[in-house]
Amino acid sequence: MRHTVRLAVLTLTTMVPAALPAQGTPPAMPTFNVLTVYRETVKPGKSVVHDAHESAWAHALMLAKSPTPFLAITAMSGPQENWYLSAFPTWADFEKSNKAGESPALAAIGKQYSSQEGEYLSDGRGMVLRFREDLSYGGPADLPAMRYFQITRTSVRPGHDAEFVENRKMVKAAHESAKLSDKFSVWQAADGAPAGTYFVFVALKSLAEIDEGGTIHGPAYQAALGGPEAQKKLAANAAAAVISSQTDLFTFAPQQSMAPEEWVTADPGFWKHKPAPAKKTP
Repeated sequence: MRHTVRLAVLTLTTMVPAALPAQGTPPAMPTFNVLTVYRETVKPGKSVVHDAHESAWAHALMLAKSPTPFLAITAMSGPQENWYLSAFPTWADFEKSNKAGESPALAAIGKQYSSQEGEYLSDGRGMVLRFREDLSYGGPADLPAMRYFQITRTSVRPGHDAEFVENRKMVKAAHESAKLSDKFSVWQAADGAPAGTYFVFVALKSLAEIDEGGTIHGPAYQAALGGPEAQKKLAANAAAAVISSQTDLFTFAPQQSMAPEEWVTADPGFWKHKPAPAKKTP
């Protein structure tokens, strides 16, 4: 993972001052408006050794007391990708995090591990996303208790953001009217991805929650949405606005993450770094 972005990652409702907001967070907590994502595409056959490399990197940052937590997630569908995520209230906070990574100790760790990335990766991309609170629903997810993200990436035609935004506002309003229990956060690419790129994050404790989607979005939701006429409107807007859309599943990777202390305290069995296995002598 690129060093400057890695030290800057965590948010959703998604992700953290670079600690992620948890469910029930007091209203005084800041809103996280900037989400950094470093997306790595792993070479075929290199997944296991790459994961070990990233785990060692995260452990080194933890021992050096890096001030910025981050969350690592690995793809269960689509391309073989690892994402490293961090969230910040403002762009100024993002800048402070990057400057913290310039300390001699952290810079040395970055140099040591980033120099090996070419062996494992075929591509890497840094992105910065901005939170679209007006399109999101349900408030912060309880991320320390979550284990997966379902992430939908949508590419919108130039000049047609209005139709996409209208659809997302209709979906949000229907959720509010029906008082549904699910949550989602919407983020728009600000840098590092084509204009008109949007991401919808849904945090999951279990993949079994996907089975409940049809029940949650049943008759009450469809009525709140506006029935058949609303479906026609949604379809027309999507046809006009959307170039492509893809949904993928990601699993949380705690050993490649540097979780906030409160996450580790809440669930040490999952979030606490485990010692690397001893190397066998010949």
